[in-house]
Amino acid sequence: MVMADGCDVEVIVKLGGCAVTQKNTFETVKHDAILAAAKLVKQINGKCIVIHGAGSFGHFQAHEYGTANGFTADDPAKARIGFAKTRLSVHKLHHMIIEVFIANNIPALGISPCGSWLTRGGIVTRPAVAPVVELLRSGFVPILHGDCVLDDVQGCAILSGDKIIESLVEHLRPKRVVFLTDVDGIYDKPPEKEDANLVRKVFVKPDGKLSVAIATSILKHDVTGGVLEKLQTATNIIHISEGNTRVFVANITSEVAAYSACVLGILEGSGTEITEERA
Repeated sequence: MVMADGCDVEVIVKLGGCAVTQKNTFETVKHDAILAAAKLVKQINGKCIVIHGAGSFGHFQAHEYGTANGFTADDPAKARIGFAKTRLSVHKLHHMIIEVFIANNIPALGISPCGSWLTRGGIVTRPAVAPVVELLRSGFVPILHGDCVLDDVQGCAILSGDKIIESLVEHLRPKRVVFLTDVDGIYDKPPEKEDANLVRKVFVKPDGKLSVAIATSILKHDVTGGVLEKLQTATNIIHISEGNTRVFVANITSEVAAYSACVLGILEGSGTEITEERA
């Protein structure tokens, strides 16, 4: 456990890959969404950590080379090239996001997990939380991202931004985690369907199951699990924090919902809160 005394974290903001990029279009960003995120973070009164997904940066390369499956024995040289190409692509997006934040007078500093975080069979065994704490104490806004990391079983793995959040919640116990996405929250089925309904509140039961049935879909090049993985992450956050870390999902372009969740710690307008079911 990292000693985080004097480092009370107000909020962890997750910028979904679908929120800040055109996820179906190779290496294409949504500049307005990144700018909206920067303006939100600037208004947060307290220590904040930002984590962004890769979206159309990195996912295509990782899918092509099977990076999530490790360094394959039949062609390890090709696998390592895939690892490098995936990281290069993600860093393009990482640089653009940091550039926008700094242009808006946010002291944002990027931290890449590769080389410091370690997994075993895809499970985090060495979270590098100390550098995040040090930056927070010095008044900076750390910005992390999903990344390729070394894995002591399969050689390499994809460490999603959501898994990074789980480790940070375990060590830092933020007051809330806000997932900013390209839709208004969690729906009972894929939101592109006409009969999809926004679920305002999702309760996590003691057995880890959700109070409502959620039907999800996933893009074929998404190597980090899509909405289903996000829901599991939210459930894990509730469990890890014993219900003390609040979890919100809001549209990054919704001034009311995104502002209230990120800045005020409440949910107004559209959006979803995922919370512990209490007796």
